[in-house]
Amino acid sequence: MDGLYIGLMSGTSLDGIDAALVEFSDGNIALKGFLTYPYPQALQQALNQLNEQPQASLKSLCQLEHDVAMQFTQATQALLEQTGTASKTVTAIGSHGQTVFHAPDIPMSLQIGHPAFIAKQTAVTTVADFRIDDLANGGQGAPLAPAFHRTLFAHTERLAVINIGGIANISYLSPSDTLGFDTGPGNGLMDDICRQHFGCDYDANGQLAAQTEPDNRLLAQLLTDDYFAQPAPKTTGKDYFNQAWLNRQLTSFSSEQPTPKALLSTLNQLTVETLIQGLKTLPEPPTEVLICGGGAENQTLLNRLQHSLRYPVKTTADYGIHPHAMEAMMCAWLAQQRLLNRPIPLASITGAKRDSILGGIWHA
Repeated sequence: MDGLYIGLMSGTSLDGIDAALVEFSDGNIALKGFLTYPYPQALQQALNQLNEQPQASLKSLCQLEHDVAMQFTQATQALLEQTGTASKTVTAIGSHGQTVFHAPDIPMSLQIGHPAFIAKQTAVTTVADFRIDDLANGGQGAPLAPAFHRTLFAHTERLAVINIGGIANISYLSPSDTLGFDTGPGNGLMDDICRQHFGCDYDANGQLAAQTEPDNRLLAQLLTDDYFAQPAPKTTGKDYFNQAWLNRQLTSFSSEQPTPKALLSTLNQLTVETLIQGLKTLPEPPTEVLICGGGAENQTLLNRLQHSLRYPVKTTADYGIHPHAMEAMMCAWLAQQRLLNRPIPLASITGAKRDSILGGIWHA
């Protein structure tokens, strides 16, 4: 079902809602507009607290469900205005929602920002709740991106697409394989340190991390976490790799704590090292690596990653795709696939018993 779609995505970094206007036409996928709509500070703090401590009263959870939906609605309206697009010309919205709890062991995954409000406020059919069908079929419910990357980069030989948001993950595409898994922390822990010690939301271009070397003893301690040695399929989130996790690691490390800059540099290197570990588990080395997400702007991280790899590290901008837009584009694609009732090929990625048609539909 060709036409214009909107994809809405907010990840574990909580920096805002990515909104992408995407056109599907004769098998082609074109990004027509993109923006990031920031969360109000109070809502961002409430969501971050829920990630750190996943306990909430039903009343507060319902309030967040509504408030996040209103922010997703406003992001949609802002994108329509920015691009001069009439809502009646949009076939559907694909909304990921804001993940507040992801627990494949239960198995359940909770994304808030109820799509009924988005559909009614925008007058556009809204597709959402993409993860639960895969979980119901025995999968991890994540990552979803490799299936979209396979569609977007169908003609590549061996490509690794790395998304570095709050959590980092790898998609591996080859003629015989489509694989994907979360490697561990991405920007999330670094962003926490920036807010605590440097009065900024993130380390722009990795400039702070570049000012000192990583603490190799601390890095070795962080790398002892069992998650890093687990084989795929695997998925994680900020409900695990959060400030409480880091504080436990620091407590067991030494009574002499690293400086904030040394800690930031070490966390930067932790993302690099765990990505390299993940790349080493792939069936064959990729011919190139493409970075998307906020980490694509962390030049220190990219330089360190390139220094350790023999194949080129680029960003999706080299393919004409805004690095921040990739996951929002995926949500638009998931909406299109749901309206077409097409199963998403995730079984080889998530460990599900079979591929699933993902998501529910809320009509305007």
